This record gives sequence, structure tokens and C-alpha cells, in this order.
Amino acid sequence: MTLFPDYSDSPRGSAILLSVKPKFADLIVAGSKQVELRRSIPALPVGTIAIYSSSPVQSIVALADVQETIEARPSRLWTLARENGGGLTKAELLVYFDAKKTGFALMLENVRVFDMPVNPKKIFKLFTPPQSFKYLAAKELQKLVALLEPRDAK
Repeated sequence: MTLFPDYSDSPRGSAILLSVKPKFADLIVAGSKQVELRRSIPALPVGTIAIYSSSPVQSIVALADVQETIEARPSRLWTLARENGGGLTKAELLVYFDAKKTGFALMLENVRVFDMPVNPKKIFKLFTPPQSFKYLAAKELQKLVALLEPRDAK
């Protein structure tokens, strides 16, 4: 039994919509950023992330699987960021994690980029950009996955 029965759940974990600044979303889409750093993470393990590129883009640009979630001190997170295309300087990372003993690295793999960025209003009845993340219902994730399929496969 799950605490969130209406939400997407796979053997790898739940699916979330994650707000990411456009600079970092672009790096993920380009394939040069394989780690997403966070001060906090969802209570449920995360298996799939829908990357929402925040303002001014305001679109869902990709889906990615989470290979591993690592909780670590900022010094270790810096090493992970440096080795996996974190897209920020050490000074920026230290400011972001200021006053936090630990943070999280979501190690990304299998990034699938949408041919055209997806307007979230096509997926969600009422859409408000999440401050950090929102769990995806199974139907919402299915709609996004369907948009990745080639037109001939539909």
C-alpha cells in the first residue's frame, strides 16, 4: 500500500515534475549535466523526473530517470557536480547549500528530450508551476511518455 495511491509509482520510484532554472534545464537537455542538486527531496523515492524549465521558458522539456539519489555534505556534492556537469561554480554551490549540513544529488540517466517543449496546461487541468516539485499522477506521466513516441507509433 502506498501513501499516494493516485500517483505514478514504478519499481524505481515515483515520478515528479521538477522545476529547474532554464540554464540548468538546457544543460540537461544537451546531455552535459547528469546531476541535479537539491537542498531537499521528496519523501518518496524518485524514479522519473519530468524536467520543467521555469520562467521564462515555462515548459516541460524532457523526462529523465534517476539512477541514484545521494545525500552528502556540500564538499562531496561539489565533487559530484564537477564530475557530472553540475553547471555551477564551487562558490555558487556553497551559497546554495549555505547553512545545510547535507544536500542531495539526483544522478540522471536516460534523458528523453521532447521534440517540442510541452505546455504543462496540456497535461494538467489546473497548472501552477511547482516551487520545487510535484508528484505526477500515473495518467499525467502516461501523457508525457506518449508525447515522446514517434508519430507513426501512435
